[in-house]
Amino acid sequence: MKTKYPAPKKLRRSQIKRITREAQVLRFMRRSRKISMNAAGASLGVCSATISHIEQGRMNVPTSRIPILLSLYHYTSTEFDEYVMGKALPVLDLRDECVQMVQKIEMNKLKALHAVLLSLVA
Repeated sequence: MKTKYPAPKKLRRSQIKRITREAQVLRFMRRSRKISMNAAGASLGVCSATISHIEQGRMNVPTSRIPILLSLYHYTSTEFDEYVMGKALPVLDLRDECVQMVQKIEMNKLKALHAVLLSLVA
């Protein structure tokens, strides 16, 4: 007797993280102006989860919304383009700076760092 296995479920876009440079820049811009996700969402007429999904790579950045977000965040399209094309994003807080450094560490060194972090949080 054959066993039927259910077909694998197709992942929804919100279940896949693809953090684009545009999303990173928009997150930096929002945070640099100390605008909450709730406030940004309310200004756009969407919920804060939409802003979160955009910034966390769970939703594509609608190109029609970029100029609106830039206006809300008080940035120009030129500034946005410069950051998207590779201009370094300033570090806004220590946690972000640490995450950026960890992302650059080789795997063998990351294991040693992991042990140190475990000792600090225990």
